[in-house]
Amino acid sequence: MLKTYTFTKIFGPGTTQKGIFDDVVKPKILDFINGQTSTLLTYGASGSGKTFTVIGTDQEPGVVPRSLEYLFRTLPQISKDPFAKPLPTGEVTILSDSDCRKEKLLCESLLNASSSSVDKIQHVKTYSAMQQRLSNEPVAQLEDHSNISIAVWVSFAEIYNEQIFDLLQFDPPRGKQRPRLRLGMSNGQAYIKNLCNVSVSSGQEAYQILQHGIHNLNYAPTRLNSHSSRSHSIFTIKLVQVSNLDGGSFVSTFNFCDLAGSERSKKTLNAGDRLKESNSINSSLLVLGRCISAVRNLQKQDDNKMVPFRESKLTQLFQRALGGYEDIAMIVNISPSREMFDESQHVLNFSAVAKEISIERKLEPRKKKNRFSQLVEKGNDAPSEEDDGNVEQLRNAVLFLQNELEQQRNEFEVTEKINRDYVIQGYEKLMEEVEVHTKKRIEDAKDYVRVRYEQKLRNMSRKYEQLLKESEQKSNVIEISSSDEESDDSASNKKKLQVLNDTLNEGVRDFRELKEKYQLLENEYMLLKEKCCELETELMSYRQERTDYVNESDDAC
Repeated sequence: MLKTYTFTKIFGPGTTQKGIFDDVVKPKILDFINGQTSTLLTYGASGSGKTFTVIGTDQEPGVVPRSLEYLFRTLPQISKDPFAKPLPTGEVTILSDSDCRKEKLLCESLLNASSSSVDKIQHVKTYSAMQQRLSNEPVAQLEDHSNISIAVWVSFAEIYNEQIFDLLQFDPPRGKQRPRLRLGMSNGQAYIKNLCNVSVSSGQEAYQILQHGIHNLNYAPTRLNSHSSRSHSIFTIKLVQVSNLDGGSFVSTFNFCDLAGSERSKKTLNAGDRLKESNSINSSLLVLGRCISAVRNLQKQDDNKMVPFRESKLTQLFQRALGGYEDIAMIVNISPSREMFDESQHVLNFSAVAKEISIERKLEPRKKKNRFSQLVEKGNDAPSEEDDGNVEQLRNAVLFLQNELEQQRNEFEVTEKINRDYVIQGYEKLMEEVEVHTKKRIEDAKDYVRVRYEQKLRNMSRKYEQLLKESEQKSNVIEISSSDEESDDSASNKKKLQVLNDTLNEGVRDFRELKEKYQLLENEYMLLKEKCCELETELMSYRQERTDYVNESDDAC
């Protein structure tokens, strides 16, 4: 059965990267410079060439390197010292000197944080080769930029197993997981909280940071692709324009989203973690397809059904673009392999529905029928102009309250982080004081036991030596008296022998008492040693509690 698909543009197998960029991406980059926000999705089955289309090689640069080169060659020279930074709310904050130094240091650390110096040199050489190939490509010319200051910021995130991660964060310590990020809302626009934005002044810096994020992407081999991406990656460029006359500012955004390839487990033969990743990828793409179909039906039939944007992080993040409020395009890659025919047909069905979404027709807010509307319908009466004015005032009040709520939520998060850091610092200081005090107690106990033990031993030694000397002196006296006075009577000799025996017995008793005291001191020393061991164990438990508390605080963040 023959089935026909309709698309905006179809590129044959002989199409070059330049042709795709000129037809699809270049007009959007021009609109981006003029202040329009755009999103470019690449979609296709696993191994169909999506990443090649986005990144390319040094001989065939992809749409992202070409966009970077086109952008920075069109814009005036950008200073390495950033002066303004975009906020998630769409506003711009002017950086102080200290904040400017911090942002500049962050950029330099990322540029020097390649996995090895060889990788850094290779990235520089690759982009230099790309620049050389693109040097003859024409670029746009700005009419008048003398009264405008410009800054460019980039960010890189991935959605892996429905969890958002920052690809520009440095590797966490061993044993710790990468911090998971959450989505926030501001003025009806979803954004990624705490996502790292880096100021860049050239296409080469942006490309090096892009490669740093690619190095952190989740890749794994499958039966269909030996280097398969296991997540959706989103590389974002933000252009900040500030007027030097009145201080007015404007931010435009360009999102490059490389969607993970759809997979069938019976062909990939995935198992374990790979199977879990495939299920997550297919589920996310399924929600994307449902949202596109729902938006198409809403625009064509004025249906009032809810679009399931919130069922996936991807669709929630690009809700405005999918709803027709922002410019969006999709590059669909088709695999020429006969083995991938079923996947290619599914991709064509999916993208054909996406083609039918009209950017000009925006989604209207979902209306709910209430009791008032039913009464109006029954009475065939239209609301008065006064009612329309009240409704408009209520809408403005709701928008104001939503903005105020979001601002208070952001302030609360900042305050909570400050309080949490204060508690952690206080707890760490307390643990350090406990550790120092415990160590001092242990050392004091050791010194006390050593001094007391040495003193007892010295006293015992002196007393024992004194007893030995007295015994020797008494023995000599007895020998001399027995040789010189042999004529003395036996009664006198017996009396002297009795005295000597008494003295020796007393010395033996004293020696035994000293021995018992020595044993008591030794037992006391052993008890103190056990106490020291208990104190050391208690100190180790305090340290472990502090480590667990800090880990829990990091997870809470």
